[in-house]
Amino acid sequence: MGSAIASLLASVGHEVRGYDPSPEARARASAAGVSTVGSPDPAGYGAVVAAVPLWLSAEVARELCPRAPGMYVDVSTLKVEVNAELRRCGGPLRVSVHPLFGRGAGGLAGWPIALTPIEDAERELRAASELFRGAELIVMDESTHDEAVAYSVALPHVLGYLFRAVSRDRPSIPTVSRRLQELAAAVEAEDPELTSHLISRSPQARRALEELRSALSEILSAPDPLAALSSMRGDWRERGALYEAAYRALGCSAPGP
Repeated sequence: MGSAIASLLASVGHEVRGYDPSPEARARASAAGVSTVGSPDPAGYGAVVAAVPLWLSAEVARELCPRAPGMYVDVSTLKVEVNAELRRCGGPLRVSVHPLFGRGAGGLAGWPIALTPIEDAERELRAASELFRGAELIVMDESTHDEAVAYSVALPHVLGYLFRAVSRDRPSIPTVSRRLQELAAAVEAEDPELTSHLISRSPQARRALEELRSALSEILSAPDPLAALSSMRGDWRERGALYEAAYRALGCSAPGP
């Protein structure tokens, strides 16, 4: 994700230099058009943007944040742990964001980025808006953010893995399963390392998966699964519109009653 962030920042007018301890990674970044340097020394830079593996974000913040002369920006997927470290380390303006998009984003314009404030939400929002020009900044506290990641990132990824594992090499027909197959294929194309660390490092993600297990157990153990399924369905007052939308997503018209 580091090379993608560097390219996006460069695309909105920033002069960007990238560093990675791996020479191979630096070579790939250079091949993608990102200027690289051979040292992580932050001296002389207006902003240091740390796009590091999730399990290293707090450690890197501890090392680099106090030495950053201008602004230190963390872009990791979980925020509670790294934000606590950013508050302890002091130093420059600290900004903690999570880009809510992947490597395929062609630019920053209109793309959502979550901002979880460290000390001064307004000041940090102004700084993030200037850095990520054109993006849509969404402010939320870190606990709410990490819970949202559990249910919006970790849980769908695990569902994708589960669907792929169960349905692989099985016959299929073009129903709503097509969208599940697309989700599973997209998840399978990614490195599972992030999902595994979300599960191991996020209590909220663990809770979401426990709730998934509990719901599945309820369905399987129910004498009549209808009651269990109906209770999970909720009150969908716009059921007809959702039904139509589901069929439109499949590229066909919904059948009549």
